[in-house]
Amino acid sequence: LVNDLLDLSKVESGKLSVDAEMCSIDEIFAGLRGMFRPLMSNPDVLLSFEMANAIPVLYTDEGKVSQILRNFISNALKFTESGEICVRASCDNGMLTVSVQDSGIGIPPENHALIFEEYSQLKSSLQRKSKGTGLGMPLSKKLAELLGGCVKLESEPGIGSTFHVIIPITYYGAQEQHPERQSEPERKSERN
Repeated sequence: LVNDLLDLSKVESGKLSVDAEMCSIDEIFAGLRGMFRPLMSNPDVLLSFEMANAIPVLYTDEGKVSQILRNFISNALKFTESGEICVRASCDNGMLTVSVQDSGIGIPPENHALIFEEYSQLKSSLQRKSKGTGLGMPLSKKLAELLGGCVKLESEPGIGSTFHVIIPITYYGAQEQHPERQSEPERKSERN
């Protein structure tokens, strides 16, 4: 809670920096698998990880991507009593999309925007069982924007929800700070 509050205030004041580095979605998924394995106490819920296609090495803030996905998966676990939670990654046109799809209770369309408002929580019997702060989804949205991307939500009551984070494979804001990441034509023109 304290870390989420601090991160939110830093994002809002423009003081949260992006620590971009080379990383892979495999490493991120491995970390998430290890983190959530001990929390999978409900035998009626399966957590799986899939990659739709070959994903290149990322140049982004691995910690912030993991934080977004932890929030998505935690929420899915909270609102899924049986079925599957599937985390899928794919890449298209230089963008990475990671989706967390659950077979949980779903969210009515009129509440989709509310999910991303700070301290907002939807009323349900499952919500009463496992309290939250209402900060995870707003923070995830702001972190995705900080990384040059966005979050999206598809959900239907009684069917489930899919949260997507879409970010660039290469964090664009880091180009000036890391000249070694320039493309080959840019380096050649600098030598001429």
